[in-house]
Amino acid sequence: MTELKISAFYMCRYRDHLAQRVAALGTIRAIASSVSIAAWAIWKQYAFLWGLVIATAQVADALRDVFPFAKTHKAASEHVIALNEFFINAQLEWEQIRSRRYGGDQIMNKLHKLRMLRHEAERLSFPNGLPSKPSLSAKAQEDAKKYFGVTYNV
Repeated sequence: MTELKISAFYMCRYRDHLAQRVAALGTIRAIASSVSIAAWAIWKQYAFLWGLVIATAQVADALRDVFPFAKTHKAASEHVIALNEFFINAQLEWEQIRSRRYGGDQIMNKLHKLRMLRHEAERLSFPNGLPSKPSLSAKAQEDAKKYFGVTYNV
């Protein structure tokens, strides 16, 4: 459960990190298009230059889902949802384990199923492997430590 929560916190932080890049690209595209149109109207002798800037902004807009961080941001967003769902299910399973409703074999089967679901979600979201950012990982571990301290007093 701890590993799953750390993964969920990490992926949230990673998604938010990528969101900054996606927003920056969108801002640059919007500014480039708007400023170029205004500049074109003011400085008509440079029409070719402004037209080139507008065309470049349009191409960037058309390719926004092709840029690696835009695609990765979408995958990270979807993966956060999956990890949080897995964690909610793991909490339910943990409560049943704690109340001794499951025996050893049942516990191992539940753990195996959870690991397989997590693996499959990672494979679908990140077929080339899960991205690693040590600074975000350290923060995610701190987030999980705080979460379990507050939620379970451990």
